Amino acid sequence: KNNLLICTINLLYEEMRSMKKVIVYTTSTCPHCINAKNFLKQEGISFEDRDVNTNPIARDEYAKLNVKGVPTFVIGDEVIEGFNEQKIKSLLDYFVISCPSCKARMRVPKNKGQIKVSCKKCETQFLVNTNK
Repeated sequence: KNNLLICTINLLYEEMRSMKKVIVYTTSTCPHCINAKNFLKQEGISFEDRDVNTNPIARDEYAKLNVKGVPTFVIGDEVIEGFNEQKIKSLLDYFVISCPSCKARMRVPKNKGQIKVSCKKCETQFLVNTNK
């Protein structure tokens, strides 16, 4: 039984490491970009901010996306031009939960049934239904 638990934890760890990366192309003067980044932070969604005005590499990547506006999101292989909360959430392969004991936030993979989660901060273990 312990081997099964270790295997399950290792599989979840590998899966979490391979979750879709979120990249946001922004400018520092764009109010929609500020709102988008605030939304991502509030939701606990990890992201990489690439300012197309100050970063020449980001500007080249952005140009290759063939889009016209910021913010532009790249989630996995999908591109979202403009700030659309529902679309962003729908493309993520995880959701963010809070530990019932210490309220620490953590990512949990979607569509894996009921899984046991251990909080890294307080070590509380609890069950989560990931098929929401």
